[in-house]
Amino acid sequence: MDYRKYIEENTKDINTSYRGGFIKVDLSGFFTDKSLNNISEAGDIAEAGAYQNYLGGGMTGSIQAGRSFDTDLLTKGDYKKYLAFSEAVKRYFYDCNNGGGDDYMQNESGQCFESLQKRAVSGY
Repeated sequence: MDYRKYIEENTKDINTSYRGGFIKVDLSGFFTDKSLNNISEAGDIAEAGAYQNYLGGGMTGSIQAGRSFDTDLLTKGDYKKYLAFSEAVKRYFYDCNNGGGDDYMQNESGQCFESLQKRAVSGY
């Protein structure tokens, strides 16, 4: 599956800045009917994405995946797809936001996705 294409075509909201931000993706066309029914019956919606917090001092934290449903509601196959999606959406958000942080952190420090992911999630 081309996760990047799916994310591009199904993004509901995105907010990026040097202080981090978020992306929200509609997954209603991503999972099997069984998983979607389980999510709906639980009163949840099939949305997931990624977010990044600001740590201060021009630095952002690592990019985290988030979702609006419990993964226990997914079939085994859909759970595996979700894990791959969660990594793809973090990378997609990184690409959209140039990693976050001020100009120095983006351009001078040689920041890459892998080094960014070693940072804390939050400064608090």
